[in-house]
Amino acid sequence: MQKERLMNLFETFDPAVKNIILGVLDIEQEHISMERPRVKEHIDEIVTAAAKKEVEKLEAEERP
Repeated sequence: MQKERLMNLFETFDPAVKNIILGVLDIEQEHISMERPRVKEHIDEIVTAAAKKEVEKLEAEERP
């Protein structure tokens, strides 16, 4: 239920940004009980994957 509420908060966001936010929230929830979580690399992977998808999408739109 809480995840659904979070998704609704970002309903109007651009889909790529929304996916990044939700991915980061998932990682944070997984590591919330850790004293010093190391999630920087995981978050970087989420952002990089989303950026690659957007670049591929834009390149596909530019092709005749």
